[in-house]
Amino acid sequence: MKQVLQRLEANLDPAHPTGVTVLAYGEISAALLVPGLDGKVAKRMSGFADAAMAQDYCTLVDEYIATVRDAGIRVVETQVVMIERGDRPPVVYLVQPLLKDLGNQLLHSAADPDLAAAVGVVMDRVWTLHQDTPETAIDAQLSNWSFTVADDPVLLDVGTPFVRSGSGYRFDQEILLSAIPPGLRAYYRRKGDVATYMDDYFSPRLVAVDLLGNFIKEGATRRLPEGIVAANEWLESHDLEPIARAEVDEYYKQDAATLELFLRVRRLDRAARRLLRREYDFILPGRVSR
Repeated sequence: MKQVLQRLEANLDPAHPTGVTVLAYGEISAALLVPGLDGKVAKRMSGFADAAMAQDYCTLVDEYIATVRDAGIRVVETQVVMIERGDRPPVVYLVQPLLKDLGNQLLHSAADPDLAAAVGVVMDRVWTLHQDTPETAIDAQLSNWSFTVADDPVLLDVGTPFVRSGSGYRFDQEILLSAIPPGLRAYYRRKGDVATYMDDYFSPRLVAVDLLGNFIKEGATRRLPEGIVAANEWLESHDLEPIARAEVDEYYKQDAATLELFLRVRRLDRAARRLLRREYDFILPGRVSR
């Protein structure tokens, strides 16, 4: 596996990725189908300053997975592979089986009771982790789960380890900031946008709002009414304030605007680096419908 990924990196131009199929894009990652890794998806993470930062990240991901599993949540088998690149900073690949029955598919195909059950079972796992390990959180959007076993889904998204300690977040936020042009990093750092983004995942109610906002992103706005009913039934059973449709719309609007600005800034950085004939190490999406 490592040899396949080393060959890939030796020939990959992130600005124009060829020879691979891009399945999905994250803020600093891309999920790839790589020839030679049949039946697997390789999530490419870049933005590391050096090998020490990359190794710390690898260790944290492994610890994060173990902690989430200890709370009784199933997590997809994940191999964390660091690829060193000579005089360039390393990248990290999270290699996982290519699973079916992803939660975003339920938004378009599931019957109302099945969709409601999926919302409830995911929020149950959020609550379990919140109660047992309050300094660890997950991104519970339905698209981050495989529902091959409907009442016991498997978590796929472990690339951003939501882990806090007394001194702050253990995930090095400079990894996210590395995707921003150097001249703007100090601004984003002062605003504390990364920490604010991560804070939301430690509130079960805001996790539910974010989960519902993802209905809009996935083009399933018509399923929002039943999603809100299911989420509110869960919130009521845990003595938490219900969610109104206007709150979901506003949350998604702000989130989409933030991500769109972030993407535009990154595209400008990529263009500037091209003009200066410098390497660009992130795989960016084309036009995104939000």
